[in-house]
Amino acid sequence: MALLAVRSLPQWSRLVGTVVLGLIISLSPASPAQADPPPAVCTPPLEPVTLVNPTVITNCSNQTQLADALVNGGHITFNCGAGPVTIPITSELVTSATQDIVLDGQGLVTLDGQNTTRILNKPFTPNSHVDKTLGNDLTLQNIRLINAKAPAATQTQDSNARGGAVWVTSPGTRLHLINTTFENNRTTSLTDEDNQGGAVFAANIYETVIVGSEFINNEAGNGGAFGAIASGLIVYNSRFASNKASDASSGGIVRGHGGAIHLDGVTNSFNPDSHKIVDICGSVFEGNTAVRGGGAIKTTISDNKGTKAHYNRSTFSNNRLVGAPAVEGHGGAIYHIEDDYAGGDGEDNLEINQSTFANNYAYKQGGGAWILIRGQGRIVNATFYANEASQAGSNRVGQGGGLILSNGLIDIVNTTFANNFATFQGGAIFAGGSTTATLTNALFYQNRLDPSHTNPATSEWQGYHTNRPLTNGGHNLQFPRKKEPDFNNDVNNLITSPDSAILFADPLLGALADNGGPTLTLALQSGSPAINAGTTSGCPSTDQRGLPRPQGSSCDIGAVEVVLQLTASPSLVAIDDGDFSLTVYGSDFTAGSQIVWSGTPLATTFIDSTTLRATVTAADIGPAGQATVTVSGSSLPAATVTVKQSLERIYLPILLK
Repeated sequence: MALLAVRSLPQWSRLVGTVVLGLIISLSPASPAQADPPPAVCTPPLEPVTLVNPTVITNCSNQTQLADALVNGGHITFNCGAGPVTIPITSELVTSATQDIVLDGQGLVTLDGQNTTRILNKPFTPNSHVDKTLGNDLTLQNIRLINAKAPAATQTQDSNARGGAVWVTSPGTRLHLINTTFENNRTTSLTDEDNQGGAVFAANIYETVIVGSEFINNEAGNGGAFGAIASGLIVYNSRFASNKASDASSGGIVRGHGGAIHLDGVTNSFNPDSHKIVDICGSVFEGNTAVRGGGAIKTTISDNKGTKAHYNRSTFSNNRLVGAPAVEGHGGAIYHIEDDYAGGDGEDNLEINQSTFANNYAYKQGGGAWILIRGQGRIVNATFYANEASQAGSNRVGQGGGLILSNGLIDIVNTTFANNFATFQGGAIFAGGSTTATLTNALFYQNRLDPSHTNPATSEWQGYHTNRPLTNGGHNLQFPRKKEPDFNNDVNNLITSPDSAILFADPLLGALADNGGPTLTLALQSGSPAINAGTTSGCPSTDQRGLPRPQGSSCDIGAVEVVLQLTASPSLVAIDDGDFSLTVYGSDFTAGSQIVWSGTPLATTFIDSTTLRATVTAADIGPAGQATVTVSGSSLPAATVTVKQSLERIYLPILLK
């Protein structure tokens, strides 16, 4: 019989493959059992609360002890024995209306609404609309809420029918959700107008802050995961997946908006003192759906009231508008509106930065995003890839495959628009007549229109990158120049005017991939004409990945800078290796270049302008740690080589018996 044994052998100085009796054995790490929230790519605005004199729940078989603790408020945690536990919730838990509450599940507790009841209700604090300091705060951390269901509406636009798992109100209140999961929660009355918040609904509170949390497969009429009225909203390092805004009813104005998030204002006359910001950072929105607008997010804010909206370092992928809405059909991922014009033209109201919009779909307009602002906005270091406005062959008026701009003064800087599609106008961008959009270092590649489109006219003359020439900020790239192979004409095809200000060349883009940083990007390949072809005037200090610009004599065009750097091989050595050959790769070497190992110049062989070689002796290697490798006369940043005491391998012999 044959036995497979594992044992450690003495430490060896090289990681090598092991062949035993003709059998090659490979070990690889196991895949995680389930998806986790995105890594903390943005510094969170708050950390989990350190509990002080908490009430400890020890009866985890039912909700009785937890219900009593929530009424009294304060810090609450659990001691349910070893391992995870699920507590069945059979009726809505109502919290204190006056005392702050922190509920900490320690990563082990799930509250299960069993598809019959809402889990948590934080009621209105008396007189908090007069004295905003009276609203009490609610923090949920390290806990999971599942299978909750809001009660059915008993009247039109019933507020009590919102918020499948959690319902929170009172001016001055802060709702903080930290490392919390909401899954399979929903409202009952999906077609009650303004029904929202499949997992969470917040009404007229100071702010909602969501950090390191997940919202999966929640559903409501609007805001499949989260819905709010007049609340500041901050979302960091969180994930929203497969949430649904399902109201497809006709009539009304608040139906089927915001597959993941629906926010109706950050302030109003009842709650004028809210935290007036929408700040989305380091988060992922994937596979969410809505009907009328905002497959991932619908936000409505007010102009000239100190409001800001930031969508930074985040990913919006495969969000969609579904069905056939009678009105709207806007914003496959984001539908962002300022709903009044209070004269705030000079305000910086909107920022999209270091974010990727990929494979999102709108029924009519704005495959990636639909944006209306009154003041100023900036889209910087962003990627819009393979988004679609309407469906080929539908003959619907699809506009702005990547982006719709309906108003405002918008600067678009170092942003890449590639392979976006609209049926009628603006394969990448449709800019309304009241919009001033300025392009700087922007890259447009293979954006398309539908050649079969005839309603209300053919798409032959409509502008397959932009619907009209936009303002030229300098150094933009457009490819191809003509509409070939769909059409062969030059009418209305310029992204800016005149054509002498545009670089017409294939940018040699790579596939959408992990090129470093928190989001997928389209990198420029070797020899791209976009490299060093941008203007440094207004060039951001970093690219979409957070790597520094410029690397050469000028900025690169598009969202990704080609980072010129040294590469050292090997990158891992052991002290007991003795002498070894070190090869350094770069881009600006000369015959007089020398490799410098942790400050010591080495006798160097010049191979060519990209390759140098030298011998590192045992005396040069030095102690364990990071050795730095530079090249004299080169402008490139240093490479590192990791020095170990020794390296190990696992030996897996087969013992025959």
